[in-house]
Amino acid sequence: MTGVRGAGGDQIPRAAERARYLAALQGIPARRTPLDRALRLAVRTGFAVVGWRVRVEGVRRLPRGPDGRIAPCVIAAAPHRGWPDPFLVILAWPGDAPRLTWFGDEVTMTRSWWRRRLLPRFGMIPIVASPSPGAVETYLAAARVVLGRGDCLVVFPEKGPPSPRGSTRTIAAGAAWLALAGDVPIVPVALGGFLETGLGTRFTVRFLAPLRPVGESGQGPCDEPGGERPRLAREGRALTARLTAALATPVAALEERSRVENRRRPMAGLRRVFR
Repeated sequence: MTGVRGAGGDQIPRAAERARYLAALQGIPARRTPLDRALRLAVRTGFAVVGWRVRVEGVRRLPRGPDGRIAPCVIAAAPHRGWPDPFLVILAWPGDAPRLTWFGDEVTMTRSWWRRRLLPRFGMIPIVASPSPGAVETYLAAARVVLGRGDCLVVFPEKGPPSPRGSTRTIAAGAAWLALAGDVPIVPVALGGFLETGLGTRFTVRFLAPLRPVGESGQGPCDEPGGERPRLAREGRALTARLTAALATPVAALEERSRVENRRRPMAGLRRVFR
């Protein structure tokens, strides 16, 4: 059992807390709950206070199952420029779609009893923040749980220093690995508006065409010599390249549109608060 020294020098069993989070999430319906709807209403109210509006495009592109309902998928949103970005995705997400789930730093999410009780109900999953082979296995196992039960998983796939207007940071392979592990499509989502954040800003969330892994066929960890890692590495590189290419033009277009339509918003320096 792994542990991290917490406040007061206590040794907190983080692996056990992760297991509790996943167990709690299993007991929550894959469809949105009243608490999810309350969060959405609170976010919408907060946006209204500062005059923010969110334009949503491409919802019909979301993958659907034989019953016509939106199917489990990995949502890969970019560019990630500030902490309001997850709230843009929440407001843009269709009301009849499966609930959204999110990864979060386990140290922050398990440090108090109320976090351990409340955050699973919002679809939050604690993961190890520092990269390591063991951490990757944690991510993949959690993805299989939430995608297998019918949820959708949101990730912000960029890494590295801030990028200039109209471009993303480097797209990491993590989103592709999660989609491959869950045997689901990955949906690129382009965001626009953050660089002009002020009073009355118009944001845009554009859902793009789903990308299906080339080898998507229910292939499991032991279907080839060497286990799952070689397949994830091979197919993950190709899928990450496709994700990078899919986001490039829409991100540039949305940020240019935002520059034009939000150029006269008051309190343009407001975005510093939301970085």
